[in-house]
Amino acid sequence: MSIHTIALLASEAAEEAGEHSEINPFIYGGTALVVLLLLLFLVTRFNVDR
Repeated sequence: MSIHTIALLASEAAEEAGEHSEINPFIYGGTALVVLLLLLFLVTRFNVDR
């Protein structure tokens, strides 16, 4: 497969997807915040040198 074919297939898939994604951007942001805070908590608990 050439890069042109892959780009063409990706653009067609994006057109078919349209704007029917109904997920609120605040859900993404809130989830990312929770995950990052969880990672921060885990790193600070296991890093005994600090």
